[in-house]
Amino acid sequence: MNTKLATRQIRLNEWAAIIKDCKASGQKVDIYCEQHGLSRDAYYYWLRKVKEAALTQAGFVELPALTSEQIPAKTIEKGTSAFETQMIIKINEIEFYMNENSSSELISRMLEIIRHA
Repeated sequence: MNTKLATRQIRLNEWAAIIKDCKASGQKVDIYCEQHGLSRDAYYYWLRKVKEAALTQAGFVELPALTSEQIPAKTIEKGTSAFETQMIIKINEIEFYMNENSSSELISRMLEIIRHA
């Protein structure tokens, strides 16, 4: 890693900590910056850079596989509907169908996948 890249990574880490602290403080950005001697423009510049870096680092998220013990088998009589859709989430060309019987674990995993899509 060259020194310019290393310096940039250090600055990104410093500003990520500042941004996290600002959000945790619950203060408006202008007030936080004034109290900490920061430029509002610099804050928003680095906020954009931190977000861009987070997007490039996100990549693939591996989720644990479900075992057959975690998904109970259900017997369905022929001619009956196995699933009544109560909610549909559409993202681009992907559709997720859910109902009140959808497990919270499945919904959590689905939302994690959507977040990293």
